[in-house]
Amino acid sequence: MAERDDDEPDDRGGDFDADELAMLRQLFRDEAHEALEAVTARALATGAGPPAPDAVGEMMRVTHTLKGSAGTVGMDAMVDLAHRLESALALLRGGGWTAAVADQIIEIADGMRLHVDALDRPDDAAAQATRVRGLVASLASALGGRVESSPRGPRLAVPPRPRPPTDSDGVVATPIELGDTTRTIRTGADLSAAVPDGRAMLRVEPERVDALMSAAGELLFDRTRIERRVHLLRSLARDLTRSRHLLRDEIGPLRVATGDADRARIEGRLVTIERDLAAQATQLTQTTAALFDETEALRRTIGELQKGLLRMRMQTARSLFARLARSLRAFSRTAGARIELRTHGDDTEFDKALAEQLADPLVQIVRNAIVHGIEPAVERVARGKSPVGTLTIAARQEGGLVIFELTDDGRGIDPHALRERFVATGRWTPARAQLASDADVLHALFDAGVSSKDEADELAGRGIGLDLVRETVARLGGEIQLQSTPGRGTTFTLRLPVTTAVAQAMLFKVGGQVYALPQVHVVETTQIDGAAQTVPLRHEQLPVVRLEQLLATGGAAIDSGPVAESTGRRTAIVVAYAGKGVVCTVDKIVGPREIVVRPLGPLLAPLPLYAGATISGSGKVQLILDPAALVRIAHPGAVAIAPSAGGATTSSAGRALVVDDSRAIREALTAMLARDGWIVDVAEDGAGAWHMVQQLRYDLLITDLEMPRMNGFELIARLRRDKTLADLPVVVITSRASSENRRRARELGARAMVGKPITRRKLQDAIAGT
Repeated sequence: MAERDDDEPDDRGGDFDADELAMLRQLFRDEAHEALEAVTARALATGAGPPAPDAVGEMMRVTHTLKGSAGTVGMDAMVDLAHRLESALALLRGGGWTAAVADQIIEIADGMRLHVDALDRPDDAAAQATRVRGLVASLASALGGRVESSPRGPRLAVPPRPRPPTDSDGVVATPIELGDTTRTIRTGADLSAAVPDGRAMLRVEPERVDALMSAAGELLFDRTRIERRVHLLRSLARDLTRSRHLLRDEIGPLRVATGDADRARIEGRLVTIERDLAAQATQLTQTTAALFDETEALRRTIGELQKGLLRMRMQTARSLFARLARSLRAFSRTAGARIELRTHGDDTEFDKALAEQLADPLVQIVRNAIVHGIEPAVERVARGKSPVGTLTIAARQEGGLVIFELTDDGRGIDPHALRERFVATGRWTPARAQLASDADVLHALFDAGVSSKDEADELAGRGIGLDLVRETVARLGGEIQLQSTPGRGTTFTLRLPVTTAVAQAMLFKVGGQVYALPQVHVVETTQIDGAAQTVPLRHEQLPVVRLEQLLATGGAAIDSGPVAESTGRRTAIVVAYAGKGVVCTVDKIVGPREIVVRPLGPLLAPLPLYAGATISGSGKVQLILDPAALVRIAHPGAVAIAPSAGGATTSSAGRALVVDDSRAIREALTAMLARDGWIVDVAEDGAGAWHMVQQLRYDLLITDLEMPRMNGFELIARLRRDKTLADLPVVVITSRASSENRRRARELGARAMVGKPITRRKLQDAIAGT
């Protein structure tokens, strides 16, 4: 196993360009706040009493991790401060904790936060660093020791970037390096927008927002229950009025059937009762009307609350576009392409959770445009085009949807050539190819294992990509469309809900229970022959899934023939997911509703048939069926992640998986690897990485050691026990490069261990095994 010396000189100044470094430092700011808040919380929790056994060790671990992240993004002053604090904390292992020590640690953490926040103001940052060094020295002296500065002095200075010039249209033009040629990324906003613009920002944990969303959902349920009571009161008011009328009708015969004295007495009592009933009915009607008005006010208040909470979950498209710009730069360099990026709708807002899950599909489409779409410069000039290709990415909102359009001006897709390829590869028969429309041919590109590239390389040709894009978009409740004109270019259009917190659903009954399906996957409701095995719809025969059998048994419910219970007409819902359709029989359609989606509890979570749950106005749990599961039942193997196939890769380029709980480290390593031609995926911990390596084939895994859920050693050990993954090359990155950790990594077959901070040269040597 190759070992890299942590103290050797590095060349971080050449690892990142100005845009990348600005983005990485912004990520580091966020992580530094979280880490220093953790140190402060430990100090506050301990107070004057003796610290918990793991308190000092945890503060040292957090500080050590912070030091590694700071070094990787070239913030040497912060490396020095974190090193000094870690050294001072080490003095507490022998005791000496007091309330004064806790106060000093909190003051030091506050000073380091101020230093990080002042990095855009060098004089203020330097002053804060000097102040923190004095505080740490004072703490160490009080503990009977002293601290030394970090062996790494400040060596990386990045001057402030001037604001990029704009062209005649007012569009920002930012030069970037693509291979050995300088080209331009043109965007509707400065790519430096990831750096704070000076506005006050409130940092709120996502869990707190989710808790508020849950509370808003409870209000929604309360409103529904109140509305049910209002309807009941209205019904009672009508019944009371009807009873009053009946009572009045009975008074007439009494006037004739009785004597004058009795009649007068009875009539007087009945009139009094009738008058009281009339007054009570009027009061009940007025109260019901007032309650209805209050319910409407509650509905409006809940709506405003939900809108406000949803805005807290929102982010603009700007950061997503910045990530796509970086990916475009890396892919273009690998492919030797000359491409200009234009973006529109940078201020379009959508759910942050949606953005995180949508990033990889959009990166795949960008990769697809470079590999399959935009021609080489010589070919473009021969066709009368500019030698520089153009990729345009636009975002906009339409109602409750956010729409992304990615358009290239490349060669487009030739349906005739694609038909021939499908026949040649045995995917289609000649008859099917002849009957298929051009739209059918383009739609087939989203099927698993389809690639229009003859040879596999590090960017494409393995038959994996667009099927995963469609799978992800469908899972998010959206749809994707493809349009292409040969010789002119291709456009991908993605339509997704702005937020995943509140959803539209179709409710229906099966066996007396109410279930739900996401409305976005419901094509229509219909009536079908109860004995039908398939149903024709838009020139396609869709299989029938009988939910009354499926939900009763939990097993497959594809009809294999007529049964007595299936005779006659049946109500059915047509469901579409990831390009496949299925007809589901139900007992009764309840109708569309707006629901708050809740996660399943531990009892139902392992069941693949359900995607979540909601709660009715009466407090009953209603399960949400997973459209993907229904389609998998009806079309076995149709919606599955295809393994990578074909195409040899070398140790210098391929698909790599980076595993680290620091986002700054993940992004830094992604940038380094992309420059060397690697296609990079990321995971936050070992558990996430283990799931990903079972879905895709990787040529390299780079992992940290200290991570939540599953640490690095546990991940490597699990890989080595799996026959298909045992030979996967692994490089360990860690801020704990002790001799014991190096020994364990060597025994587990790691190719190399690299100490943080990471540099591109150290990483290249580790991958090469030198």
